[in-house]
Amino acid sequence: MLPQALRFVVTGGVNTAFGYGIYAACIYLGAGYAIASGVSIVCGVLFSYKTTSAMVFGRGYRGSLARYLGSYVIVYAASVLMLRTMDTYGINPYLAGLLVAAPCAVLSFALLKLFVFRTERHAPVDRHSGL
Repeated sequence: MLPQALRFVVTGGVNTAFGYGIYAACIYLGAGYAIASGVSIVCGVLFSYKTTSAMVFGRGYRGSLARYLGSYVIVYAASVLMLRTMDTYGINPYLAGLLVAAPCAVLSFALLKLFVFRTERHAPVDRHSGL
């Protein structure tokens, strides 16, 4: 799992830089943090689905796009909650965006590993049933 987590960090670094660039551009253009975060996540999801599935988890997964999108709905909700909390404390929105990146990355990896790109596990076969 460590090599996979390291690949996630590298790929996630590229995806995070891309997403943060979108977020910062939206803030610069006058959007609020909720809209900036939403636009950033939508663009980031579109950008990262293929890179994450291919470079981190190693193969295509049928039907995983819906679970991937669902996971990022959860990440978005967590992101907005953290950003709103920081906003109430007067934290600069640029800094808040950077501070939210790490916990959202951890949440994202956990959701992707456990629900999106999971390996199917089969129940053990009972070779002695009926004995």
